[in-house]
Amino acid sequence: MSVEGIDVSDYSENIDWQKVKSQGIHFAYAKVNYGTYKQDTRFASYWPAIKKAGIIRGAYLFFRPSEEVDRQVKMFAQVLEIEPGDLPPVVDIEQDYYNHQQNDHWDDLSSTEKLNRITKVLTAVEVATGYKPIIYTGPSFWDDKIKTSRFADYDLWIAHFDTNTPTIPGGWKFHTFHQYKGDQTGFPGIPGDVDRNRFNGTLDRLQALTVPTVSLQEGRIGPKVKKLQQTLKKVSQDSSHAEFDPGSPDGIFGPGTKKAVIAYQQANSLTANGIVAPEDKLAIA
Repeated sequence: MSVEGIDVSDYSENIDWQKVKSQGIHFAYAKVNYGTYKQDTRFASYWPAIKKAGIIRGAYLFFRPSEEVDRQVKMFAQVLEIEPGDLPPVVDIEQDYYNHQQNDHWDDLSSTEKLNRITKVLTAVEVATGYKPIIYTGPSFWDDKIKTSRFADYDLWIAHFDTNTPTIPGGWKFHTFHQYKGDQTGFPGIPGDVDRNRFNGTLDRLQALTVPTVSLQEGRIGPKVKKLQQTLKKVSQDSSHAEFDPGSPDGIFGPGTKKAVIAYQQANSLTANGIVAPEDKLAIA
């Protein structure tokens, strides 16, 4: 049993999501950014449209090991508002075959450097979003370039075309998603290219993979953090409590925001831990 899905980027162009759904597509992943080199131009329109069409949505980061990890993750998380019912974020770890002028330099790294950078980006995405990411990769790339089973506790999205039984590398026992066709043209509702995928399980299992709401705390990045900062700033202005002001709302839960949250919690006789639970009025204001 499997569930059909797609993944898209700006190469997919202007998508009719209702038509896509009518073709039996139950989930869609959209690219947010290609390292720090490029923000996907259509993500901002795809993200709400996927949900509106009743398709389960997810977002992915194309990781470029030649670039600074934290900048890539910041670029990813700052525009991504993951909500309950969305799929976990994905880190795309593969050779860059599409932009030879922007070499991603996997071959320039030692084995230790490769593993360290993969570890860092996976950890950074989890800290920034609150969700353990899924790894996307191909069997040949992983076996030739990465050569480790260290990350087998992450869910796997395997890219292996034109087969129903993908090769599973890296110590994984099974795959969660299978990308079985790449750069397809002519799919109803999609004027550009699209990749075809299957979830390895039933629709109920896919829905069970979707995420809950998580607390906001130091390290988180994104629109929810920015809303929290804006709320704190307004409460500070309305109550004349300058200590509630986190500074300029930038969507990054840093020390200044934590200090402001703790001040608010102390003033309101709450547990002063700097963590904003999903049900807290600061988070839902």
